[in-house]
Amino acid sequence: MKFDNIVIGGGMAGLSAALRLAEAGQRTLLMASGQSALHFSSGSVDLLDGPGDPRTALPAFLAAHPDHPYAKVGLANIAASLADLQRHCALEGLALFRQEHNHQRLTPIGTLKATWLSPDTCACVTDAPVPNSLLLATLEGFRDFHPALAAANLAIQPRFAHCRILTGEIRLPQLAEFSRNPHEFRSADIARLFDKQKGDQPDLLADLAREIARMVRECGEPECRHIVLPACLSLGLVGPRLAELEKRTGCTIREVATMPPSLIGMRMQEALKRRFLALGGTFLTSERVLGARYEGDRVIGVHSQNGDDQLFEAEHFVLASGSFFSRGLESRLGGIREPIFDADVLSLPERDAWAGRRLFDHHPFLGFGVKTDAQLRVLRGGKPLVNLYGAGSVLAHYDPVREGSGSGVAVATGWQAAGHILAGV
Repeated sequence: MKFDNIVIGGGMAGLSAALRLAEAGQRTLLMASGQSALHFSSGSVDLLDGPGDPRTALPAFLAAHPDHPYAKVGLANIAASLADLQRHCALEGLALFRQEHNHQRLTPIGTLKATWLSPDTCACVTDAPVPNSLLLATLEGFRDFHPALAAANLAIQPRFAHCRILTGEIRLPQLAEFSRNPHEFRSADIARLFDKQKGDQPDLLADLAREIARMVRECGEPECRHIVLPACLSLGLVGPRLAELEKRTGCTIREVATMPPSLIGMRMQEALKRRFLALGGTFLTSERVLGARYEGDRVIGVHSQNGDDQLFEAEHFVLASGSFFSRGLESRLGGIREPIFDADVLSLPERDAWAGRRLFDHHPFLGFGVKTDAQLRVLRGGKPLVNLYGAGSVLAHYDPVREGSGSGVAVATGWQAAGHILAGV
């Protein structure tokens, strides 16, 4: 099978590259090995951690980190890539919110995480005043969001000093049908129950609205009109369902990403996948790429677990296979390895130096990854493969956790890799 481009990896970096290529009319194949890291993601897009506008901090940051992937993309292209992501998501009904500076997303444990873009259904701290009261609620038997823990952590945040933070539990008898043990269902199970509602069944959303009204009455703060729920009301776009729930309750309702699987991240992936398919792209899932064939310094094709006799050929390739979590990088006794192209990788020879001694220490292995040239072309044997570009967390020279840059780097490098391909077409 022959394509103009093959993108390896179905996460944020791979989708960003594939969308730009498909929209330009390129015949593009995206090969995904299965669930991407988006299934474990908050659905927000971080640009750079810190207060204020991260765009003003980027020039000094790039000057101090000349090998960083952002430095190979450039300021104007970083901004353009994020704007393009917003546009694609909006066209699929997934509106992404941002301000002129980082806002703070509420995490499942009640801490606040600085981020640049978030779905507009997410619970975030923005420029708007913090309400006088806030109710964090979960569903009875749901084990992936604990309001008491979240409330305790949120209460120590300075902006919430005046806010009374309440907790509650929603009791829906319909949830008992999942299993004999009511503590064995997850966010996706609850979402499927809501999504499968039929006209001849009791109105589950009405039951939920009545439960929210009961909680408000019993919480001791009857004027409370701000509710936070775990993200579990739909596998698809949840905005219309939340709007209907707000109409029935008279409350403002936002959702918080739960422990994995994260429905908010899954919705992001599905929205971008739908957009890619609508643009004429080809998406293969459960198709793990295992190796490649070459002619000199060019990749001519890749083969998957289905066998090396079936070669997927293309003019250009994008490696967006992820880091250790997604098996885009492998850790072995002899060191770090990129398994598909045997690309050059940044690592340290002594394994004892790979990680800090304490959990919150700096961990050098987070900066390990594939080496590229200034055009993001992957290096092999010290020389670039002229038609293979790297993108996302497979890349070296950045620490997504310490910098708060993971999804921003994924979007920017995927978009820029596609730009280099298009510039040469």
